[in-house]
Amino acid sequence: MTEYEITGRAKGGIARAESLSADERKAIAKRAAAGRWGLKATHKGNFHEDFGIDVDCYVLDDERKTAVISQRGMGEVLGLGKGGSRLPNFIKRGNISPYLGHELNEKLQNPLIFQAPTLGTNQPPTKTHGYDITMLIDLCKAIIRAEEDGALTERQANIVKQAHVIINASAKAGIQMHKILHRLA
Repeated sequence: MTEYEITGRAKGGIARAESLSADERKAIAKRAAAGRWGLKATHKGNFHEDFGIDVDCYVLDDERKTAVISQRGMGEVLGLGKGGSRLPNFIKRGNISPYLGHELNEKLQNPLIFQAPTLGTNQPPTKTHGYDITMLIDLCKAIIRAEEDGALTERQANIVKQAHVIINASAKAGIQMHKILHRLA
């Protein structure tokens, strides 16, 4: 057998590929790329105008067109400072974790991984960790509950202040954040 002869499973794979339509092959390729890269952000937005919070958000190319905020952006908007590890470190602390609940804690521990839009034509894709934008409100509510119970430290007062700003801004606007980002689409 030469190196160019095709046998067994490879032969079956080729036959299957030839039997698929162009749209089916494209869908399979898209799923494979998503497996390698996670999801892809179709574009970047910001909700400074609507909420007075200057943080970058993205809309993913999934079926729901999920609006996400990067892990770094989530930490920044909460006043945790710059850096992608600030938010995970904050949620692992004993004083906030009991207020998150199992579901929110699980989602925060397992961020969405997506490919952010590149800044230039010759730039490589960037793998970004982020969260469904609605989780920001859930996290702010948990922070406020922890504050009400006296579970947070004085050093975390700025985080509590930001949580109140975010909750009040979203309530005042009367708009869900993910709808704003869909409008940017």
